Amino acid sequence: MLRPLLLLLLAFALSSCILLVEEDEPRRPVQPVQPVTPVTPVQPSIVTPGPGTFTYRCSGGTLVVNYLDSNNLRLFYDGAFQNLSLVRRSPTLLFSGGAGGAYTWEWTGSRGTLTVRGQVVLSNCAL
Repeated sequence: MLRPLLLLLLAFALSSCILLVEEDEPRRPVQPVQPVTPVTPVQPSIVTPGPGTFTYRCSGGTLVVNYLDSNNLRLFYDGAFQNLSLVRRSPTLLFSGGAGGAYTWEWTGSRGTLTVRGQVVLSNCAL
């Protein structure tokens, strides 16, 4: 007698758990999301120090560079002054010159490298 009563109560309890949802508006089709074009960050332009004279501490020694203007510099290396001119501005500043174009000074905005005849002689130069 108890078993049929329990089954009846269980059936009644389960039937009260059904929830009917009525939509007020018909569903609209979902619009596909358009792909977003990634934004390329703008690289800040590297500014030549100067004009003026700057002393760099480098792996391999010290280098004094005299920036004459934004396109020309003079450095003392190999016992003589070497005049270099700007040949590239991006992504780093690249100055080249001296005897037969043997000297190259590359400046990233925070670090520099001096190359002589294709060989790095001073690296990781910083003010």
